[in-house]
Amino acid sequence: MKVVPRPNEVAEWTDEWITENKWPKDWQKKHERISFANIRTAVDLVEELDHTGDTDPSRSKRLHIVSKPLPLRVEPKFRETIPSFLSRMAAVNGVSASNFALDMGFSLKKIVQLDEVALDYLTTCSGLTGTEVEELVSWTGKVAGDVRMVFRDEVLGSRSLRNPVIRGCPHCLREDAEIEQIRPLAHMTMRGDWQFRKVDLCIKHSHPLVELWERNSLTERYDFSSRLSAILDDIQERRLELPQVEISPYDHWLDIRLRTGADDTWLSGHTLYAATTFCTLLGTELLRLEASSDLDQFAQLRRARALGFQAASQGEAKINGALDQLAKLAEAAKAGPQKAFGRMFVDFGQAHLEKVDFAPFRKLLRDCIIRHWPVAAGETVLGIVQPERKLHSIITASQETGIGQSLIEQFLVHAGAIGSDDDRPAARKTFEAAKYSELLAEIPKLVGPIAIQQAMGATKGEFASLAQSEILVRRIPNAKVKSPWRISDGVALVDELHELAISLEAIDESWERIQDAKNRTNLSLAAIIKQVRVQKLQLGRRVDLEGYTAFCVLKEEIDAMKTEEVESTGGPMMTAAAFGRSVGIRTQGWFERLSSAGHTPATHRPHPKYGGDWIYASIGDIEEFHKRFVTSKTIRDDFVHYRRFLLKKLNRFAPNGEDYGPLFLREDVEALLHQDGWLEPNRRRNE
Repeated sequence: MKVVPRPNEVAEWTDEWITENKWPKDWQKKHERISFANIRTAVDLVEELDHTGDTDPSRSKRLHIVSKPLPLRVEPKFRETIPSFLSRMAAVNGVSASNFALDMGFSLKKIVQLDEVALDYLTTCSGLTGTEVEELVSWTGKVAGDVRMVFRDEVLGSRSLRNPVIRGCPHCLREDAEIEQIRPLAHMTMRGDWQFRKVDLCIKHSHPLVELWERNSLTERYDFSSRLSAILDDIQERRLELPQVEISPYDHWLDIRLRTGADDTWLSGHTLYAATTFCTLLGTELLRLEASSDLDQFAQLRRARALGFQAASQGEAKINGALDQLAKLAEAAKAGPQKAFGRMFVDFGQAHLEKVDFAPFRKLLRDCIIRHWPVAAGETVLGIVQPERKLHSIITASQETGIGQSLIEQFLVHAGAIGSDDDRPAARKTFEAAKYSELLAEIPKLVGPIAIQQAMGATKGEFASLAQSEILVRRIPNAKVKSPWRISDGVALVDELHELAISLEAIDESWERIQDAKNRTNLSLAAIIKQVRVQKLQLGRRVDLEGYTAFCVLKEEIDAMKTEEVESTGGPMMTAAAFGRSVGIRTQGWFERLSSAGHTPATHRPHPKYGGDWIYASIGDIEEFHKRFVTSKTIRDDFVHYRRFLLKKLNRFAPNGEDYGPLFLREDVEALLHQDGWLEPNRRRNE
């Protein structure tokens, strides 16, 4: 505060001012109220003249306001606002803020609105410099449109600064009041950051901002000297003070940005109004992911802003992650974006829909909605028309294709579009629309077996063989689906074979239909078609027939193919059952168990008709069996004269108690015969 002038200096200043402005010499005597003890200067005189009807020609000159600073004045403090500074000027001069403003030639309302003329008057009477005025104005907030204000070089919504409820830190105000006990109001300063609704506490004291008063009248609200006087005892007695709270990264970030404008987070590229609003909205929804019900309203708000800032300050990836978490909260059948994003979705779609500085945040939320909900092309989301569908759900896919939900889900599970264990409602089972668009377009065109047989000109047996050999593949392997076939697959096969075939004008016994060749030789149809495709088998087409059933192959070439197959697999094959019958053992599965235990070799091959893995006995397998084993039947065949003796003496082959029937080791037979000096057997299978 500037040095207060001595009483005689006040008198000299007053006399000088009266003389300079040429007031009537007897005027002061007639108006004893104008003693200037409270430094109520020229404006008092002007008001008195207004009331007395003075018509002095020199009145216009006398209406000029004080041309130099008042003797009693204060210095502006850090973060102080214009109304606060005015109130402290009023307090040091012993009047209310409203009366001081009138005394200086303007109204309190004008100074709150930062009227230029009122600011000039205040600047003159207080001796402020241009820099000091700019700083005070920056912490006050200046109107910049209908609902916007410029505050600390940031454009904010006016409601975030102007509110009937005035808040402050009672700790700061108490310290101010303790500077001078005689005139505490001259020091009690209202800080500009207290106005901003996104500020929760005083950084200096870790103290929550508390409500000091609420007034709807602008004049009463900003007459700080009067309002503070009414609560001075409460402040000095610490009745307004609350427990300290922990300062969060959000608090530090906001304080630094207001003080210096510096910001080293991702939010630096966004307006403070949009950034703080987004942090609050996002964090409020993120609270639902925590157990925060035991927190009071203030604590919940602070926690929400801390959570929102934690995600938003780190950039789009973290924000998207947080939004995706919220999206999972809306898994119910009819749950839409509002269920997931609550007030944030509502505000972005209404209050902040047209605000340019909110556009980046709206886009992040909109993109998340498009990622999780089946938004159709042409549908409007947060003010933007969706150009194309990104996601389908079971329901929307069913609606667009006309296919039942259950059937379409089976196709999508088979295609990997959704998981078989996905237990979400059909409306929330989503998949990429573009990736599976061909599948959705194809499903209504799929047909049953009769339709594809007719389209490709195949008999029922021919089609069954093509399906069994997987030359024609079901679009979905589920046998319950009645129409799994693509006509295009059958037609494409016929067209392919047509290009490879030669025309057969008349019936020629050297040719046979492909299906007949397969049935006659037990060659797999897949192997025959493969040889046709690589042109190792000639293909003919009967001109008297149409479609697949007209294709023929040469019997001679098929026989050669069969011979080659037999030779490549160790000669002719016998099924395990047939081999068992040949050696006199009809017990089901005995040979399979014998070979599985490693006692004799066997050959595994797919069955030409039924498929699957079957056990066969090749020529080599049979030879190895007879080298080691004999059976009751082979003893009768090989050892005619000694069969009774051998069958009586021999023990069955039963390692570990396994029962393989009348099976014996050949070495045991030979040992018995040599032991008794009997003749060599009349016939040996291994000779």
